[in-house]
Amino acid sequence: MNTTPWLTVITVVKDDHQGLLTSLRSLQLQDLEGVEHVVIDSTGRSMNDAALLHSAIAEVDLATRFQTYEWIEPSGIYPAMNRGLQLATGKYIYFLNAGDTFFDASVLASTRQELFVTKAAWAFGAVEIQEATGVSVITPKWDYQAEKRTGFSNGFFPPHQGTFAQRSSMLNLGGFDISYRVAADYAMFLRLALESDPCKLSFPIARFSEGGTSTRDWKLSFREFHSARRSILHLTGMNSLRERMNTSTHYGKVWIVREMLRRGKYK
Repeated sequence: MNTTPWLTVITVVKDDHQGLLTSLRSLQLQDLEGVEHVVIDSTGRSMNDAALLHSAIAEVDLATRFQTYEWIEPSGIYPAMNRGLQLATGKYIYFLNAGDTFFDASVLASTRQELFVTKAAWAFGAVEIQEATGVSVITPKWDYQAEKRTGFSNGFFPPHQGTFAQRSSMLNLGGFDISYRVAADYAMFLRLALESDPCKLSFPIARFSEGGTSTRDWKLSFREFHSARRSILHLTGMNSLRERMNTSTHYGKVWIVREMLRRGKYK
């Protein structure tokens, strides 16, 4: 009897027991046969903080035999995600961090079916993002191969909330590069793209709210995304020039929206 989970869902949480509870309740609705769940907690270790986190975990009864909880010293989201990756035993990895939810109750069953057929090293699908304005949008369809030819420099890429990847592939790539403050998941995506092309899932994967570090410090994210493309894809000649031009164009579009919104001049 094969006891290896087909998937490990990793949840990273820091000082957000309500977000953890939201994510656990979403996970509870999924088909959890052969699914392992790992919680990496960096919450403050006061009696109250610990009680809140453990009550959130205890409140949700997950129908899986594979469960792991570990507290680690707060050192950033990517070290926590790497620790989850180290503890995982599933064939595939998915990160459902505190506050994130699956798009609907069929996501894991549908993904399992797709991956068992394709045997893909990694897969991605659309996500729904709740913007700061309260409007929710599903990421648009995009041509992976076309974006690959431009060095993924047009601003289209799957966030980790929309991505499943084989654990062995992520470990072979060394996990998340913690030299990046906000773009380590993007750098991982680029390295996976160099290894193999993904399976494109035909259904939305998750919902999450805008407002993370990459949103708040979007200029830093642009610098790190650009740096990741240069160092990982080793672009030269016209490809290098195209990447710089596309990056500048995309930066200008985002600057108009974010800066004008911030100043109340864009409606």
